[in-house]
Amino acid sequence: MNTHTDMWLEFAKSLGMMFAVLAFFLLALYLVRRVSGRFGARDSAELIKVLSVHHLSPKEKLVLVSVQDESVLIGVSPAGISSLARFGEVQKTVFAPSEKATGFQTLLKKNLMKENSAHNMPLENNSSNSRPDSGKGERS
Repeated sequence: MNTHTDMWLEFAKSLGMMFAVLAFFLLALYLVRRVSGRFGARDSAELIKVLSVHHLSPKEKLVLVSVQDESVLIGVSPAGISSLARFGEVQKTVFAPSEKATGFQTLLKKNLMKENSAHNMPLENNSSNSRPDSGKGERS
């Protein structure tokens, strides 16, 4: 027998087994990741849903979250998590083909406009009785 040929044959067998074990682990990982999210959410309703995320910096972001019948704007930073604003139920935004969907900014703007109209607070002061010098400290 040729010991040189036997050595290469054993090396090929070992390498083949190593690739088979590695392929088995990768397949198992893929299946676990694919199936893991399905078990807990089959019959339960989604109570918390992330509507949109806007990254301000690598470590800071704004998150719009829907919790039951309310939407909450949350600020996330290395210092912690804080609630910034609360809104009523967020409506699904349907865009016309000509409109550009910007996601987070559009949802936030529509919510702010809806909240301001609900509280009868105008976004801009367009009243006809305002004077151009008003707000500068002058009184008549």
